[in-house]
Amino acid sequence: MREMREIHYSDAQYPEKLRKIKNPPLKLYAIGNVELLDKPSLAIVGTRNITKYGVKNCQNFARKIVEKDIPIVSGMAIGTDAVAHKTALEYGGETIAVLAGGFEHIFPEENAGLFQQIAERKGLIVTEYPPDVMAKSERFLERNRIVSGLSEGVLVIEAAYRSGTSVTARLAYRQGKVVMALPGRLDNSYGVGVNKLIQDGAKLVTCVEDVLQNFPQFRHKMGKTLEPKQLSFLDVKEEYQEILQILQNQTLSVEEIMQKTKEKNLRQTLNLLMNMELEGLVSQEIGVGYSVRREKL
Repeated sequence: MREMREIHYSDAQYPEKLRKIKNPPLKLYAIGNVELLDKPSLAIVGTRNITKYGVKNCQNFARKIVEKDIPIVSGMAIGTDAVAHKTALEYGGETIAVLAGGFEHIFPEENAGLFQQIAERKGLIVTEYPPDVMAKSERFLERNRIVSGLSEGVLVIEAAYRSGTSVTARLAYRQGKVVMALPGRLDNSYGVGVNKLIQDGAKLVTCVEDVLQNFPQFRHKMGKTLEPKQLSFLDVKEEYQEILQILQNQTLSVEEIMQKTKEKNLRQTLNLLMNMELEGLVSQEIGVGYSVRREKL
């Protein structure tokens, strides 16, 4: 495990934003760039069962937010959280992941590679739980108050009618934060929650300019075009070659990739795929699998 720091409520480095929320954590455990705790940021949250519509829009908004040099906060769950974190990293931006357990028990397991990448790429991972504490259902809801507390506002991509995402939105309202939501598709259950949030007062946003106009501190930030890392086939690491060959002209799940490579270690395979994804070699379609990003090779 990378070097961990403990930040107590009484420490000067404890973020003022968290001091202002109800039931602030008495201690934070942190790995990575702790300076991000005091940098104005935006949270992106949404369903774990993100749709193609959600992935496309989450990637678009996350990219344009980090192009404004604004860190993205999320909860490192599968689905929306993972897409937001990965997009920030792919485009060289900063991101903060808030965990629902300790650093010795990364949950979900498939995000172990994402955890490593955030720490290595000058991001930040924080939790209020000691390293040996495992994530469980009530801790995800407790985590959400920190996600919204660390941010200036919360952008909801997709959500079911009753969900943890809706809880995060309610917490953000109570903390005096701006809540924004993308209009949801009427033919999908994960559009119901965001449309209800909009009916209840969340600001409807259709582009990143709609987001930024709610925050004077961001309105005049200079934009910069960030491009994902480009690689030629000759640059591809040897450890990636077998998977790239397997994925030629097909999309495969993690289980299918492991079967074809005869790899038995799930975490090792997931870490490898995460690295390949962040280097622009493969892309993941939630619920379908991995495929080669041909425009990058």
